[in-house]
Amino acid sequence: MKVNFLIIGAAKSATTSLSNALALHPEICFSQPKEPQFFSKLEWRDHIDEYHKLFNCDSKLYGEGSTNYTKFPNFNKNVSADIFEYNPNMKLIYMMRNPIDRIISHYTHTYNRGYQKNSDIDHVITSEIQHINVSRYAMQIEPYLNVFGKEQVLLLFFEDFVSQPQKVLDTVYEFLNVGSFEVDTSKLNSNKSFNRWVLHYKYDNPKTLWQKIKKIGLIAKNYFNADFIDSKPKISEETKKYIVDSLTGDIKKIEKLTNRDLSHWLKY
Repeated sequence: MKVNFLIIGAAKSATTSLSNALALHPEICFSQPKEPQFFSKLEWRDHIDEYHKLFNCDSKLYGEGSTNYTKFPNFNKNVSADIFEYNPNMKLIYMMRNPIDRIISHYTHTYNRGYQKNSDIDHVITSEIQHINVSRYAMQIEPYLNVFGKEQVLLLFFEDFVSQPQKVLDTVYEFLNVGSFEVDTSKLNSNKSFNRWVLHYKYDNPKTLWQKIKKIGLIAKNYFNADFIDSKPKISEETKKYIVDSLTGDIKKIEKLTNRDLSHWLKY
């Protein structure tokens, strides 16, 4: 058994919705959980059997969607070469989003899950470089293009998936060489970023008995997080300019790679 395809990002660009849609396809077995982040770990070679156990079905194709695979230079800096070592025929799917929107969504997610404690979004964006780096789509995808070749990498856009989800899915099916499949796309694009029923990340895999009991209690009480961002936060014009100025060169590269006009990404 080999995993055949990966959704590698970008974070907060509808990768979960795309994963959920592909998991419905009768010829695809998707991992549980959706984001095992397997190749982000330097010791992945020692745990391949455990990785394969995350795929609990027999199918034509096996896939997963770990956005940490495109968060260079964090995690495994050789992730593209390591994935090639595992399966040189791996197919890779990368969805990109307007960087300003992606960064705001990413900040909101990390804050609401407890990873981010600073409530000053402008300060976080301008002082923590990973928000810009994850949005350097050309920088993130070029190592994969160099290792796997363009024919094994599918570049998609968030706005297309939101406006024409079935059309994008059909493109993905063709890329993966599986049959056409209709999905109830009306359920794919619901925004969960502002769902107050979100537990702190420390309860994802509770290790102590107390944490397990507390998690059950929080769920039973329909947990309401008081310290929660419940609407899209606003960022200053200066921060928007900082994002655009930082990413202009990278956006131009993506335009050339995709033959797509992304001038609207350069406006703020």
